[in-house]
Amino acid sequence: MKKITMMVAAAGFACAAMNAAQAADGTINFTGEIVAASCGITGGSGTSVTGSKGDQSIDVKLGKVSVDALGGAAGGGIAAGTAINLNLDCGATGKGLNTVKVRFDPASGSGLDANNNKLLKTTGTAKGVAIGLFNTAGTLLNLNANETIDAPLVQGGTEEAPTYTANLALNAGYVKAGTDVVAGTA
Repeated sequence: MKKITMMVAAAGFACAAMNAAQAADGTINFTGEIVAASCGITGGSGTSVTGSKGDQSIDVKLGKVSVDALGGAAGGGIAAGTAINLNLDCGATGKGLNTVKVRFDPASGSGLDANNNKLLKTTGTAKGVAIGLFNTAGTLLNLNANETIDAPLVQGGTEEAPTYTANLALNAGYVKAGTDVVAGTA
């Protein structure tokens, strides 16, 4: 089982605190903001979510794929695309915010593939294969560059008791990541 940590952050318009660190030949400025937004996740089609808010596990089954499917030029070395649909419920904590950003932290799980650091390393016996995460347009998410999947934060409820939700959609699939693909568990 491959494990990665997904960090969910709601971003909006607000003033950022600024701190500076002095170096011998320059200045490094740090900016950021702490927000109270927190979202629980439920799985839509293609996913199974367990655990409680802040400590949830999302299981995605990629299925069985033949070595030939990964080696063929027709698929570009990508096979077994699985849709991952996540429903986020941020309750009232999203007030004043408008976007949810999901960033993956592969270092806390299986890590990045040695042949292609945009991909997740598999931990089974299969060789020459890794796992790619794609946005809904089919563009590979560069996990090494901390790219995010973004979705609008939608306000519901009433003016007195607002609720905020978001729906995130992405895809995962096996990607050929070596010269030869060897069958095994991935």
